[in-house]
Amino acid sequence: MEAKNIDLEQLRRAVLEEPRNGERRYLLGAELAQQRDYEGAVLEMSAAVALNPLLHVARLQLGLLHLTLAQPHHTIAVLAPLEELPDDSALKHFKHGLEALIRDDFDSCVHALEAGIAANRDNVPLNRDMQLIVERVKSVTAASRESQDPAAVRTDFSLYRH
Repeated sequence: MEAKNIDLEQLRRAVLEEPRNGERRYLLGAELAQQRDYEGAVLEMSAAVALNPLLHVARLQLGLLHLTLAQPHHTIAVLAPLEELPDDSALKHFKHGLEALIRDDFDSCVHALEAGIAANRDNVPLNRDMQLIVERVKSVTAASRESQDPAAVRTDFSLYRH
């Protein structure tokens, strides 16, 4: 059995041992997302934030999953509680950036995500994910300006595809 499958099986067992542990549900959801089991990931991350509403990173990741699945209304709803965080919170900036992306306000998206990256000193992998979105938005908007085709701006901003 390969290492990823063992890790996944260990996570599944850990969740079965403590099904009301939001952190374990989040970790399982994150692993499922990496393996492109988006439905399973949404279920686990939804359970995680329901069990522990203070798992703000899980909430952000769940919002990203909904965005990946072209469910912007779910993204907005899931991210809404992050508005209560302090104004200098990286997660609040990321929330604003993703909401701007949904509105096709690409300049605001890039500005907010870059502000979040600058404020985030605790979660380097999350900064890399947000930087991927920034680079993709910049690339797509530059291509759109060159082609003068506004329809060319919309694209898939999934972080889970390689």
